[in-house]
Amino acid sequence: MAVLDLIAAVAAAALSVTLLFLAHGRHGDDRGGPRAELVRYFGIAALAALACAFLNILEEMGGGTFAAAIGNATNVFAPALAWAGLRRLNARRAIGAITAGAGAILMLGMTYVMPLDDAILWKTFGIAAFSTLAAMEARRAPVSAIRGTSLLAGSLAVFAAYNASRLVVAGATGINSPLWEKVSSAELTSVVSALTICAVTIATLQMGRQLDDDPAPGTRAHDRGALRREAHDLLEKHSAIDVVVVRIPEIDLIRAAHSNERAEQMLTALVDAARETLSAVGAGVPARDTVFFLLPAGAEVARVEQSVRDAFATAMPLIGYDDTPDLFFEHHRVGDVDGVSMLMESRRLRPRQPLPH
Repeated sequence: MAVLDLIAAVAAAALSVTLLFLAHGRHGDDRGGPRAELVRYFGIAALAALACAFLNILEEMGGGTFAAAIGNATNVFAPALAWAGLRRLNARRAIGAITAGAGAILMLGMTYVMPLDDAILWKTFGIAAFSTLAAMEARRAPVSAIRGTSLLAGSLAVFAAYNASRLVVAGATGINSPLWEKVSSAELTSVVSALTICAVTIATLQMGRQLDDDPAPGTRAHDRGALRREAHDLLEKHSAIDVVVVRIPEIDLIRAAHSNERAEQMLTALVDAARETLSAVGAGVPARDTVFFLLPAGAEVARVEQSVRDAFATAMPLIGYDDTPDLFFEHHRVGDVDGVSMLMESRRLRPRQPLPH
């Protein structure tokens, strides 16, 4: 019976993972916006719930402390990550994911250093605490204005209350008492977990349908999409385009000596310099510390580089920087939008690729 209940939790979590990732519905590497954040956090939370259910089955079959420890950690991680995702949507300080990870690691270690019954109670406390925090975050503006948050908050609140009741029963009668087996057993908890996963999935899908899937301007994802569109427009008029990849070799030193904001400001100045000096140019920052320019094929390389260097040098005093960093240029010719996408993807996956000497 216990294994059947756990299988129900596995099925619910697997369905949740599938629906959440199918709900995103955007092809390519330029997904972004609030919907992507929702899918990212709640999708990983669903994966954690799925792993937890599998590990609970493994524990029932004699998996021992290892299965219990990983299962407890992922069990706490799932509602913690839901709370972190809601904090992200509410544009609050980014401590949620760090706290979720720290809580899971702490639960993992505690399972090894204390009796399993005590670890179950600490796990239950963690689930109740993070579920309560997530329910409260769902009722905070601006997320609270989205349809589906009432169901989400209600489901998490009920789940928190159920886990809190398990702690009360354990404190009053013990974890091996008849009352515990009747109202707080592992089998009943698996069923409650499966129902909660289903309710949270429905609520999340309702929320996702109302959230924007477009990346915010100024983000890497937004620039990747914009560059793809600009490449398409250029290729309608020209048989091929030149992609100029520009990097600032000193950017890591600038980031360390000044700030991340100063480095981003310098990259923005480089993009603006290209747009001001080169005609028919598309420009953006599709990957960390990497600027792309799109030009009709046949542009004179030396003139392009010198024009950008001069405009970039002119912009430096305007942002309060006395020196003019050197620029490193790469030139590529492509005949379709996929070629631009492949170049951007290669830089996105290797953002710190060493420069040749």
